[in-house]
Amino acid sequence: MSQQVDFYLLGNIDQTGKFKYACRIAQKAFKQGLKVFMQTENSEQCQHLDTLLWTFSQGSFVPHAVVNERPENWENFPVQLGKTAPLSEPAHLLISLTADPPNPHTQFKRIADLITDNPAEKQAGRNRFRYYRQQGIEPDTHLIA
Repeated sequence: MSQQVDFYLLGNIDQTGKFKYACRIAQKAFKQGLKVFMQTENSEQCQHLDTLLWTFSQGSFVPHAVVNERPENWENFPVQLGKTAPLSEPAHLLISLTADPPNPHTQFKRIADLITDNPAEKQAGRNRFRYYRQQGIEPDTHLIA
């Protein structure tokens, strides 16, 4: 499977701004009929995203579910959030909000990786970029200002 990895360099914004940008990507993918998995570091981030998906844009509706080990029904919940990517049924798009590369990354056609100007986040992003290159994937970089 051919894979696309996009790094979004978000500049000097806080985590809420980063998560709102992730919500916009998820909304766009949902409108295109794609299955989306938003991978977070912890359950607090999942809950924050859960709330933002209801409130980030007035009048928007993004059907979603917070999942644990197994994905929910993709038909009813085309956007799913969790710490561990579902292994039983892959999504079209992974929105990565974690420090480490997703494991396994190969189950996604596309990966969106969001990075702010936070020094630790930038270094982790560089490590993920190198990781994808080692896997034979040439990531694209988008400067969002």
